[in-house]
Formats: sequence, structure tokens, C-alpha cells
Amino acid sequence: MKTASPPKIGIVSGIGPLAGADVLAKTFKNAAKLYGAIEDSEYPDLLLLNHGIEGVNNIGTLNDTFEKEIVDMVHHLEVQGCNIIGIACNTAHTYLDKIKTKPQTTLVNLIDIVSKVAKELSHSYLLLTSSTSKQQKLYHEYLEKHEVSFKETSGRQQKMLDEAIGLVMAYKLDEAGELLEKVLKSAKSEGYDAVIAGCTELPLAIANCKDLHEMNVIDSNEELAKALLKSYYKK
Repeated sequence: MKTASPPKIGIVSGIGPLAGADVLAKTFKNAAKLYGAIEDSEYPDLLLLNHGIEGVNNIGTLNDTFEKEIVDMVHHLEVQGCNIIGIACNTAHTYLDKIKTKPQTTLVNLIDIVSKVAKELSHSYLLLTSSTSKQQKLYHEYLEKHEVSFKETSGRQQKMLDEAIGLVMAYKLDEAGELLEKVLKSAKSEGYDAVIAGCTELPLAIANCKDLHEMNVIDSNEELAKALLKSYYKK
């Protein structure tokens, strides 16, 4: 009789690498905070695969190789024994239904997880994403399914978001934080009390804001980390 394989987390990174590193850090943080990990053996077995995709930029441009590279990275992690996998990129979830995993593999749907959290917290949200995710309406189906009240960014806000994403990619985090402060301030003035950071670079920019203007933030990196751990510890 075959026994189940031990749990092993895989994180697809490189789109971008700082976002993947942020998910990694938040996975370890929450292993201690939520599951009481102290000794080394109590933290999850985990692999992070960092591989950049040529031509993917700060607006999350889709190209002919994007789908193949994402699928290949997930399958590579499976070959390495990972059976709980998360993709540290919201835009990449455009191809989620194209990824065929083994029956025993849990592939986390980040967009659905974030939308469920948004429903539970019950705020009026401004949805912050890359331009490509906005054009693809990546979050719409899931937010509407979970009956979440949200609006999209204005043209001016979106321009600042795309610039901030580029600054995070260049590791200019203070400058990215300054831009995000302006977006949060404008969201507050428009009557929103929360934002969904629906791009995995944006939590890094928000973490470098000096003033959040009393806005609640749903951090997609944090939620991905928690979802990976929930499957790992089965709690």
C-alpha cells in the first residue's frame, strides 16, 4: 500500500523575484505566528524557484512564452517533490486553468483566496493591480462570485501603480512607497476604506509607505503564504 508523500511547498518566483522573496518571508513568519514553529524541523519543507520570463515588464505584459514558462515552473517544482504550490504573481493566474498538475498536488488559486478574504473583512475596496491584470479583469469573476464591493483605479491612479511596480522591480522601495501613499490618499478621499493589493509587487511598496492614510490593506503575498501553510499543516 502506497503512503502519501510528505507535504512540501513550492513557490513560483521570478515574476518578480522580490515578490517571491516576500511570499517566502511571510510563509516563514506565519509558520511561527500561526502554527507555533520554533525549531528548524517545525518550519515547512519548501523550495522557491526563481526564473524570470523575458519580456514581462512592470505592467505585466503577456507574451507567447509566459504561459509555457509558468506551466514549466509548476511542473519543475512537482518533479522536485512539491505537492503544495503557489505562484507569486497575480497576472500569471490568467493561465491557471492551463496548468495540469498531478492529482495529489494542491495548486493555490491566489485570486480566489484574496477574494474570499475580502468578503470576510467586508470593506469597500479599490482594486489595485497591474495594467494587464486590469485589462484582463482578472479579479472580477472571483470578487463578484464572493459578492465583494469594489471599484477599479482611475487612469491617473493606474499610471502611479504601474510606475510603483517598476520601482519595486528595480529595488527602489522608498520611491515606490511614496507613489503608493498618493494612491492610498486619493482612495481615502474617494470614500474607500480598504484596498486590495492585487499585484505581488504592491505589498512591498505599501510596506514602504510612511502613511497608509488609515486604509485597510489586503496583501496578496500574505494571503498566499497563509494558504500554502494551511495546506501544509492541514489546519
